[in-house]
Amino acid sequence: MTVHRLRARQEPVDHPWPPQHRLSANGHGPDMLDEGDVPFATTWISPEARRAAQRVLTSGWVTTGHETERFEEDFAAYVSAAQAVAVSSCTAALELALRALGLPAGTPVLVPALTFCGAAQAILHAGLRPVLVDVDPDTGTATPGTVAAATAACGRPGAMMVLHYTGAPAPVAELAEAAGLSLAYVIEDAAHALGATVGERAVGSVSRATCFSFYATKNLPIGEGGMVTTDDQLLADRIRRARLLGMSADAWRRALPGGSWRYTVDEAGLKANMTDVQAAIGRAQLRHLDEWQERRQALAEQYTAALEAVPGIEPLHTPAPGRHARHLQVVRVLESYGTDRDELVERLAEQGIGTSVHFIPLHHMPYFRRTAIIPAGGLPGADTLFPRLLSLPLYPHLTERSVDRVCTQLARHAAQSRRPTGLRTLVIGAGEAGRALARDLAHTPQYGLRPVGFLDDDPVKRRGFVGGLPVLGTLEDTGTAVSLHRAQAVIVAIPGLAPTRFRRVARAAEAAGASVRYLPSFIAALRRDVVGDDMRELDVKALIGRAEMHVVSPEAGATIAGRRVLVTGAGGSIGSELCHQVRAFGPSRLFLLDHDESNLHRLELELHGDALRSDDIVISDIRDRPRIDQIFHQLRPEVVFHAAAHKHLPLLELHPSEGVKTNVRGTENLVRAAAAVGTARFVLISTDKAADPVSVLGATKRLAELIVHRAQRDAPPGTVFAAVRFGNVLGSRGSLLSVVAQQLGAGSPVTVTHPDATRFFMTVEEAVGLVLEAAHMAGGDEVFVLDMNGPVRIVDLVRGYASSLHVPDVDIRYTGLRPGEKLNETLFSTREDHTRTSHPSILAATSSDERSADLTQRLPELYATAETNDTDELRRVLTELLPGFPAPTPQPQAGLADPYPDDF
Repeated sequence: MTVHRLRARQEPVDHPWPPQHRLSANGHGPDMLDEGDVPFATTWISPEARRAAQRVLTSGWVTTGHETERFEEDFAAYVSAAQAVAVSSCTAALELALRALGLPAGTPVLVPALTFCGAAQAILHAGLRPVLVDVDPDTGTATPGTVAAATAACGRPGAMMVLHYTGAPAPVAELAEAAGLSLAYVIEDAAHALGATVGERAVGSVSRATCFSFYATKNLPIGEGGMVTTDDQLLADRIRRARLLGMSADAWRRALPGGSWRYTVDEAGLKANMTDVQAAIGRAQLRHLDEWQERRQALAEQYTAALEAVPGIEPLHTPAPGRHARHLQVVRVLESYGTDRDELVERLAEQGIGTSVHFIPLHHMPYFRRTAIIPAGGLPGADTLFPRLLSLPLYPHLTERSVDRVCTQLARHAAQSRRPTGLRTLVIGAGEAGRALARDLAHTPQYGLRPVGFLDDDPVKRRGFVGGLPVLGTLEDTGTAVSLHRAQAVIVAIPGLAPTRFRRVARAAEAAGASVRYLPSFIAALRRDVVGDDMRELDVKALIGRAEMHVVSPEAGATIAGRRVLVTGAGGSIGSELCHQVRAFGPSRLFLLDHDESNLHRLELELHGDALRSDDIVISDIRDRPRIDQIFHQLRPEVVFHAAAHKHLPLLELHPSEGVKTNVRGTENLVRAAAAVGTARFVLISTDKAADPVSVLGATKRLAELIVHRAQRDAPPGTVFAAVRFGNVLGSRGSLLSVVAQQLGAGSPVTVTHPDATRFFMTVEEAVGLVLEAAHMAGGDEVFVLDMNGPVRIVDLVRGYASSLHVPDVDIRYTGLRPGEKLNETLFSTREDHTRTSHPSILAATSSDERSADLTQRLPELYATAETNDTDELRRVLTELLPGFPAPTPQPQAGLADPYPDDF
């Protein structure tokens, strides 16, 4: 949580809140506060509370005592609860309440993904395991549907935390029912919600236990402190003992007249008691709470009325009937506003207006990605909402004039804003090269990169501005800066950066979800005209008619982090790139499987700098079912990326049996093994040629997709099977551009099959991003496809690429379409429907094409035919399995010298 301009202040003696002109920056007088400044949050301790604290200090009893008992009685009466137990903080209250439930170690506990990190820490400290629950992006609160999804992810939760986010009433009973829990195993996090009701019932009297916060900026500010309320006497007694290290109930009274030094400890506990000083302040403050809440409600209504006319600023909706405690004034900054949330925060801060963000989703933090259970398909609601969240000032002594000023500035920025285009880009290095690069990128929007700041190790530059852009940290802050500033690309502009340092920066950026570029030459880096030939590789739009898309989200790393990952075909161009990206997300183990030991040796050197990690290298052919079964039982991978395949289209037309043995039987071997050991996620890498296939490559890959489809139907609980379809990947081994470059370099004509032939093209970054995002989003049985806008004529791409290499008059020779080639590729079959996903650049194909029975009956026949290498018979079986696949015809033995394979 980022809080701007939190102020201390002096209060007048007898008014329940001070007038705005009396606020000060450091408590030293009104002249310290800039005129018109609106701090985000303030601490208000009433005159009565100050006198109460002084009374306790004078008494000499400042630890837990009678004042704490009286506060507990007053507070329980206020929320209509039978018992209240005062503790040191709301986080301690949550942990103590969980401990008091007596759940076995490791029991799953549901907790909203959008909450303060202390809530998840309380679960872990209690020896339990958090299960993250997605939220509705319109309310910021969990729904019965998201609770059900989280429940499915963990099997059966032992308890659930329900957060009354921003002070709004949450549907506690409905959420408990969706989790299959009684209210006896629900703990409410009411840090924001003192004074709220769920329907007619006060928050604090609804579930087994409710936990409140008295932090300095909460509804009842004390400074620190928390409270647990409950109607369960036994639960209250357990919490009272546990808050004092598990000591017997009368332990604190032993110093009183008639007290005894004797006590015992029968159970674990914390040092988490409230002091009498805090309790005295709390009792006095409680008398003002209703008045303060009425004031907050009036200010919230003023915000709502004023912001209705500001496009792109929307309030959160209230998730359930009842009274809203109005702890926070949270709005959503939508794309239509014209300025993103983070830029708006900085603009408002420059105007003296403080804001905050509540909260950073738990799965955006590495620790919780490793320790929490995340539902299949991720947490799209929290991911959608978080970049939009903005909390505005809301406290009882905020003036109407200040609210008007905040709303006026929001309206003014909306009118002045024009959303810049391009990927948000961090520039590594604020030296001459970096400054020139940032300047030229800012003035050259066609490159699709928008610099938002620098990272630099120079302490002179750090935390200042260079060339109008902020220096946001050091190189070691790369991962954090990418996440915090939502960077989509990182460009390294330090020519002398050591290779090991570059790799560390690149891995951190990739793990946070950004793609990485670098300036390739020292001389070019020092030129004022940095953007030009040396950034040519970034101009994807010039080649394929669209800007490169940033596909992988930071949340995709949660699927990888801390898990055992296996990549088949790891030594190939896509497999090795996938291994580099996966490794950056921090898997517990990364297993590299390939039948080519030379490629594995090369990859191991790339990843680790040595090739001695033999326990992570797996030499195997996926056709060998007993070996695959052995590998899966030994390694027990939790995530499998299946990239191994025969994929040279012309060669498979000549040798279709080999395509069946690897692409079909090999896939079935892997799928069976994954299901047998309970692999959580299995992602098949397929091809657009699988849509209404006419080639052996497309047919075998379509059968692989159907095998994955059948596997999902029969999958054990918790196992997800999905597939992704690639277009032609620019820059992969044997792909079009690599062959074109070789032909141009040799001075020979460039061979193209047909002047009107079109293909879908994607970059390596898009391809790997699609795989990782699919693994993150998959719920089971999807075929994911990158939305590439439209196909590109091959001849146009060749000419554009040749021009970029300063070969304007390229000699093109047309060879004619080869057997199995289409003039125009498609992404979807005529029997498939496709829908949008939660990711704006990814589509999902669905089909009513159910051939599981045919597969079960006919695959053994197909395999037997492949073993005899009877090409005509094999094609006949493929035709029966895949309606529309062309019947056997004599195959010409030509065309292999003309080209490039249709590679991934």
